[in-house]
Amino acid sequence: MMRPTVEVLRILVPEIRFVEAPCGREAEAEYGTPFPDVTRAAIDAADCTLFGASGGPSRPILWYLRWNKETYINVRPVRWIPGYRSPMRDPERIDYVIARDNLEGMYPPREGDVAELAALASSSSWWMAPPVGKVGAYSVKVTTDEQMQRVAAYACKLAQQRQAAGYPGRVTLGAKYSIQPRTDGRFRSIVKAAVSQHPELSYQEFLVDDMARRLVASPETLDVLVLGNEHGDILADVSSGTIGGLGLSPSACYGDNYAYFEPVHGSAPDLAGKGIINPTAMLLSGALMLDYLGYNEQARTLEAAIQQTYQAGTLLPVDQGGQAGTSEFVQAIKTRLLYGK
Repeated sequence: MMRPTVEVLRILVPEIRFVEAPCGREAEAEYGTPFPDVTRAAIDAADCTLFGASGGPSRPILWYLRWNKETYINVRPVRWIPGYRSPMRDPERIDYVIARDNLEGMYPPREGDVAELAALASSSSWWMAPPVGKVGAYSVKVTTDEQMQRVAAYACKLAQQRQAAGYPGRVTLGAKYSIQPRTDGRFRSIVKAAVSQHPELSYQEFLVDDMARRLVASPETLDVLVLGNEHGDILADVSSGTIGGLGLSPSACYGDNYAYFEPVHGSAPDLAGKGIINPTAMLLSGALMLDYLGYNEQARTLEAAIQQTYQAGTLLPVDQGGQAGTSEFVQAIKTRLLYGK
């Protein structure tokens, strides 16, 4: 899907120079590692990275793009368009954006043996004694003010941008502040304070389990959702399901000095070589990249071509109830871009 997407992007912006860096199993075969130095150097030299779907061997690259490049916010637009095979009765109600913490929470894993928690048995911060003497493992959730403030500020910026385009300008927090007052409760306070600095914006909050329900029951009430790392990871996939699947869902991860763009779905090795993978998420991720690089008009042109192809309904990907393979669908997009039909 990467090469067809690059071909489409070159039609729109021929001056962009794409550098294809080796990764995953191919890099492992040639360099002895899935993440060779030549790939790291290419990432560092680039303005941003367009990343294909990740599998096990490619994961170190994704970790580098996220934590080493400190891309602190993951943005996932969720919007249904006619032609998407949504399971919802009224999918036209779905049009919002998820702003997810990309660095903290329970990712990356900070885990250990429960025996290590014995020192906390007398801590006043524990309302329930740790499981001393039992066999098992624990995982730590981390929330820092600096990171949550960055996430909150970005969510507010997104809400302002969307408000200027006619959306409500509403920031909605989803967290488990009732059970985790020192982490999610802190996150809640920081987001609420950030929104209060912008009187033109409105704020609402829900426990994250109720938020999951609202994604299905009342998506029209949502504009910008701000979520913690693991909660955002889960609910973003739920959101994808409401519009028609992961094959339709792009994402962007932004830092102060870098960004990378990728579809939210995995590598789907069971579909490799069959030519039926839906390239929509990859193409829409490319549109987000064009926006980041300042090619806003070209990004809208690409989005329009995708939307028109779905609305026509004659060349739909297999996962959307059609019979078009990957190359046929991409060719339909190219034809619209080149000839307007």
